Amino acid sequence: MIELIPYMLMLVWPAPDQPGGFEIERVASLFASEADCDQAAAQLVADASGRAMAHRCLPVPNTTEYDRLFAQIDAKRSAPSPERGE
Repeated sequence: MIELIPYMLMLVWPAPDQPGGFEIERVASLFASEADCDQAAAQLVADASGRAMAHRCLPVPNTTEYDRLFAQIDAKRSAPSPERGE
C-alpha cells in the first residue's frame, strides 16, 4: 500500500501597513509531494512581481490528530459546565 502524505503551501510576506508584521496565506490546493509543492511555490513567488515573499510546504496532519481533536471537543461538550447551569 502506498501512503500519501499531501502537502499544503503557506505563503508569507511583510504586511504593508504593519512595521514588523507579516501576512500568511494558505494556498487552497494540496500537493502529492513536497517537490510538487515547492514547484508551485516557485511559480507563485515568481509571479509576485518583485514582492518579498517566502513559502513553506507543510505535510497535512494525519487523521489520528483530527480524531484526537474531535474526541477532546466532544469530551468538553459532554462535561458538566457551571456556565451552562449544570
